[in-house]
Amino acid sequence: MMIMYDMICTVDQMRRAEAIAAGSEDRNSKGFFGLMERAGEELASAVLSLTDEPDGKSVLILCGKGNNGGDGFTAARLLSSRMRVTAALMSDKAPTGIAAEEFTRMQSYDVRTVPWSDVRTSDYDVIVDAVFGTGFHGELPENVSLLFADVMNSGALKIAADIPSGIDADTGSAARCAFSADHTVTFGAVKLGMFQPKAKRLCGEIHTVAIGVEDALSSMPYVMRMMDEETALAALPARHELSHKGSFGKLLIAAGSRSMSGAAALSVRAALSGGAGLVRLATVDTVADRVGAGIYEATYAILDHNAAGEISATSLDRLEEELKICSAAAIGPGMGTSADISAVVGECIRICGRERIPLVIDADGLNVLAGRADMTASFGCRAVMMPHPKELSRLVGADPAEVTADRLRYAIELAEKSQAVVVSKGWPTYIISPDGRAYLSCTGNGGLSKGGSGDVLTGLTAGIIASNKGDRLFESACAAVYIFGAAADITAQRLSMTGMLPSDVIYDMNEIFRRKN
Repeated sequence: MMIMYDMICTVDQMRRAEAIAAGSEDRNSKGFFGLMERAGEELASAVLSLTDEPDGKSVLILCGKGNNGGDGFTAARLLSSRMRVTAALMSDKAPTGIAAEEFTRMQSYDVRTVPWSDVRTSDYDVIVDAVFGTGFHGELPENVSLLFADVMNSGALKIAADIPSGIDADTGSAARCAFSADHTVTFGAVKLGMFQPKAKRLCGEIHTVAIGVEDALSSMPYVMRMMDEETALAALPARHELSHKGSFGKLLIAAGSRSMSGAAALSVRAALSGGAGLVRLATVDTVADRVGAGIYEATYAILDHNAAGEISATSLDRLEEELKICSAAAIGPGMGTSADISAVVGECIRICGRERIPLVIDADGLNVLAGRADMTASFGCRAVMMPHPKELSRLVGADPAEVTADRLRYAIELAEKSQAVVVSKGWPTYIISPDGRAYLSCTGNGGLSKGGSGDVLTGLTAGIIASNKGDRLFESACAAVYIFGAAADITAQRLSMTGMLPSDVIYDMNEIFRRKN
């Protein structure tokens, strides 16, 4: 039976879950054989349900020599009572391990077996890819590429078993001529790489089927769930007739400098729209004048500035006074990266840790923490860090290209090092808690690739945290990411991805908020 996906895992997580479910590390054990049987049964059931009037129709199952091929052999055997089944062997080598057992068992049924060189793809109503599965890396063998190219030009219904062959299940990179499916029947949980844009197109419609590994997966740290609107809106506090501004927290945002007042303005406006009861901007006088001329609902704390027009470290005592009366704080947008800002950010982390004030850190607040990302953990600061890939690379001290290729791994590393909730920005966006919870959000679009988008997300996140009176940091961060992206999708439809601005997204957040019961 097909179910909607609710877990997203890496290849390593799935392999560990399979070993737990099978009761053995030996992938040729009886327990693994049982998992293969279940996967093949679910694949066969899916083929029948996805094929219009399947009885008597012809199905070609392309099988590799490993366990993905074993899933295909099992499905071929089970489908043979209702469809005309051909199993094509895609390797010159014989099937191995428990796949060989399934191959032998299949041969006792009404299944035609042919080598790949004898396949005519135009002869079949349905073509199933069970060649490589999640173990694939690099490029496809030439014979597989040529056959997949023929499959693409056929009129058959195309179904992939677990993941289309040619896709790296962790990174989502796709080989030339990777299998292009109309449907992918994935086992146990969706694989992380399937959410990358090219891989997602190759997967077609994704269906998850249970094979017995789900309990093991759900108990593992950092197995992700998919954010949805219901989950996001549930993180927003209820409002009623007796609510007042004090019911939804007081937020302090330290942001802006003489040359970057817009970052502060966007953060403040998003925080107000995000539900904070009171928003106060701590900044230098020139920024306060500019922001205050257009945003009337906020208040302002005027801090000393240095020669560059940035917040000066001489303001630390004043900043401490302001922080101590807040239920949440945010720091970073448009502040600069001078020694003054480094001191201000460090002191805010120390104060917020001591006073148990949740702190959202983004932009320049993260830039000045390069090499000392563990400061939040050292001071016990309840923090949310929101790095884009370059900021993440600075925080963990890794090559930017490596971080971009494996953001989840480095986001988890940062969460554990900093003991902060980490929002790893990108598409998709990962939200990671140091306690092992993890969510993924696929809202948002290319129209957000403009300066100021991160400042809006910072303000929205801090505003939701403040409205929760400083509680539910992880839930608030997840909600903010989803709502910001969903609003941006509305904005793109309304204005276009090219013409939309981050400030336009703030307006469209109201459409999402309006849906809360």
